[in-house]
Parts: sequence; C-alpha cells; structure tokens
Amino acid sequence: MRLFTAIALPDFARSELAAIQPEHPEIRLTPESQIHMTLRYIGETDKVRTRRITNALTHVAFRPFDIELMGTGCFPNPREPAILWAGVRYHPVLKELYDSIQEELYRLGVPTENRGFHPHVTLGRIRKAKKERSGPDSPPLQSVMDNFLHGEPSRFHVKFRMDRFRLYQSRLHSGGAIHHCLQEYRAS
Repeated sequence: MRLFTAIALPDFARSELAAIQPEHPEIRLTPESQIHMTLRYIGETDKVRTRRITNALTHVAFRPFDIELMGTGCFPNPREPAILWAGVRYHPVLKELYDSIQEELYRLGVPTENRGFHPHVTLGRIRKAKKERSGPDSPPLQSVMDNFLHGEPSRFHVKFRMDRFRLYQSRLHSGGAIHHCLQEYRAS
C-alpha cells in the first residue's frame, strides 16, 4: 500500500481552490474531490506495517488551529513549472504536527524526510512543459501560467479551522492517483 498523511480540506475550501485551477491541455488538474494538503508521504508499506503506522499515529497530539491557504506558485520554478500549488501560511502548530508525525514514523523505522517541510496544496501538474500542444482554441501555456502566478489566482485566500488529520492510501491509475482515507486522527 502507498501511504501518506494529510489534512482533508473542507468542501468550501476545495471548491474555492478548484475555481482557481488553470485550465490548459498541458495541465492535469487535481480533481476537486481529491484536493488535500499532504503532511508526510510515507510510501509503499505492507499490511503489517500499515497496522503499526495506523496505531502509532494515535500518539500524535496536537491542538486545533486555523489554516490559511493563500497565493499560488509552482515547483520547481516558474521557468520550468511541474507542480502547481496554493500556498499555506506558516503556523507553528502545523510544524509541530508534522514533526510529531515524523517522530512516530521514525520510531517504526520509517526514515525521516530529508527535504524541508513546505506545506502546500497541489492543484495540478504540467504534462509536458517543453512540448506545448496548444490548439487554436487554447492560450499559450506561458500565458496561463503568468495569470496563475500573477493574476487573480495569486490573490487567493481562504481560512478554516483544522482539528484533524488523516492517513490515506493512494492508488495510482491512468488518470492520476485516487486517495482513500484509512484512519482519521482528531486534535486533543
């Protein structure tokens, strides 16, 4: 099983995020129902380890807090965009939650992530940025990206109360990944 932890977004936030997703033949959008904020990618695990992870995450203690989603961006950079995202304003409790999840996973032998924690919400992925397939009815990809990064979507802002996170199983399909919640963990 391919696992990750994430914060499920409320319906209104997913709807508002879907409204700013840029449309272009080269962009594979995250379906509105699948929009979430990944906390920690775990990777492939077997059933026994999945049960241990499910139980270990019950020890993650955190308090409710407000999450602010704001602005847009892309990885790795605007000249070579691959992943389009909405930003997450830094909150110390969010970092504490991430660190606590890391610690519980490490105790089970899951290696810690080497890269830093950069919370974001993935909105889409560029299929082939180098070979643009814009048709006569499609604007150039660069124009769509400029609007996403500097136009109205860049001023995106939504706030909601976070009081739980989830453990998800992800299954890859030809149209992208489908996520299924295995367990939900509430704030204490």
